[in-house]
Amino acid sequence: MDISKVKVIGIEQIKLPEMIQIEQNVPDIHLTNIFETVQKQIAKTKFNKRIEKGSKVAIAVGSRNIDKLSDVVAALITEVKKMGGIPFIIPAMGSHGGGTAEGQVEILRDLDISIKNLDTPIVSSMEVIKIGETNSHIPIYIDKNAMLADAIIVVARIKPHTDFSGEIESGLLKMLAIGLGKHKGATIIHNYGIESFFKIIPEVGLKVLEKAPIVLGIALLENNYSKLSEIVAIDPENFLEVEKKLLKKEKLLMPKLPLSEIDILLVNEIGKDISGAGMDPNIIGRSESTEKNIGKNIHIIIPLDLTERTRGNAAGIGLSDLITKKIFEKIDFNIFYTNLLASNGYLEGKIPIVVKNDEYAIKIAMKMLNKNCENVKMVRIQNTLNIIKMEVSKALLGEVRNNKNIKIIGEARRLKTDILRNLLTYPY
Repeated sequence: MDISKVKVIGIEQIKLPEMIQIEQNVPDIHLTNIFETVQKQIAKTKFNKRIEKGSKVAIAVGSRNIDKLSDVVAALITEVKKMGGIPFIIPAMGSHGGGTAEGQVEILRDLDISIKNLDTPIVSSMEVIKIGETNSHIPIYIDKNAMLADAIIVVARIKPHTDFSGEIESGLLKMLAIGLGKHKGATIIHNYGIESFFKIIPEVGLKVLEKAPIVLGIALLENNYSKLSEIVAIDPENFLEVEKKLLKKEKLLMPKLPLSEIDILLVNEIGKDISGAGMDPNIIGRSESTEKNIGKNIHIIIPLDLTERTRGNAAGIGLSDLITKKIFEKIDFNIFYTNLLASNGYLEGKIPIVVKNDEYAIKIAMKMLNKNCENVKMVRIQNTLNIIKMEVSKALLGEVRNNKNIKIIGEARRLKTDILRNLLTYPY
């Protein structure tokens, strides 16, 4: 892609603003002893009555970058072996990883879940079995190897979904309905439309509980620092009610951008490991679902890079306004479009204006908004999982100082770039 000759009159006169580092005052309460917590939680369930000696136990794990996930899985492996079971790991991630068995193993490896790391087999396949239909005639598919196991444990983070609202959103039931359905099952459910998910996810998930040998759910919750704050072991008959309660709790604790208006939001990195939509619409206030367009007053969003773990999947790129050539050239369209088309998320896959570097993107945004370095309200975050610390421009200092839940932790520094005109990190 050659965009080196694109010219915008007046760009040379625009100066980048000074940025100040701030921090939200949020308590950092998180778990430290993962093995002990998992053990104590499992002891509260009927799990030991559901595993017989020699049972083959599939542990279903998704694609999200969850804190201490490999430790949780390791603890589960230990508990299964203690009861005489034979554990193995199943990727439960729908169409992620390019919709291939190998791609899904690579995603797990990026999450420190591997045969070498956990001394446990990973059985990855896109083969599925149809196990029935719901009352509204939705066909249900499940990973063949999981279905042929004697028992299945599902591990999932509970959190608000990026594109729909309901009593059940992202969590155990969604993993049963979509994650374990692999590429075929995920595609079928997404064909019903994201606006129906609030009804379809519980309906399909509960039918899977009826038909498949699910013996335990491990619900994970993270705090505002993206650290594991709670592990809850749940018997399958209690999935629905417990998950409803945990989701309500997560919605109350969910982090927010603490500013009323933002001209330009810079996001250092986006990716599927950060959010299903690359950057969480619950944070940025944008989604292809009108239900999730929650009115955040952010005028221009500029992502600066893709995470390494997203492996070229640029999901959510269409929620931004400007991107750089650096990001565009990192997109693996085979992986990106496989996932995108399986989930019918075509709006989030639209490519924004591509410019040559970070500096040019920021200056174009400032020009579009008729802002200068003194009055532009700019915010820079690492990603939408990590918004405790951020940088704000001087024009936002008044609002920052009037908010008792924010403290200034760094002095003003003008944005600077490297020789390729891409942003350096604070303090520049």
